[in-house]
Amino acid sequence: MDSPQEERSLFDHVTCNISSSVDGVTIPGALGLDLIEQAEVEVERLDQLKASRMKEIAFKKQAELEEIFVQAHIEIDSEAAREKITALIDSGNVEPSELLADMDNQIVNAKEEALSRREILDKVEKWMSACEEESWLEDYNRVYISVSSTCTTTHRLIGQNYIFGH
Repeated sequence: MDSPQEERSLFDHVTCNISSSVDGVTIPGALGLDLIEQAEVEVERLDQLKASRMKEIAFKKQAELEEIFVQAHIEIDSEAAREKITALIDSGNVEPSELLADMDNQIVNAKEEALSRREILDKVEKWMSACEEESWLEDYNRVYISVSSTCTTTHRLIGQNYIFGH
């Protein structure tokens, strides 16, 4: 992990005894209860640090996955996914490398799905653009007809006033 050298050196005398048999431990107090308790506390701290780091990495991958889904217009339950990640890591029943490999596979699959949807989304976008243009043309024609009608009526009235006014 990212533990500084001085933190690791505090437990060098413990780690050197890991591969030794009970008879091979010659340093007095090397298997003392207080030393074992200190090691247990340190292991717990490192496990928590590892879980925290795993959550951070997994949430970054989840954010990447969610971004792909958003761009592909695929709905997902982000909160449920994050809760599942948290539960898996907190349970300790998942191998970190397996979790990250699974998330990498999900990202690859999502990218493939997004690519397959891209052509359809492009066609939908063109269709929506054509609909907007058609709506604009209909509005323009309505205004043009209204203005044209008003102009015709005005010309008629002006013409009548000119003929009858003189």
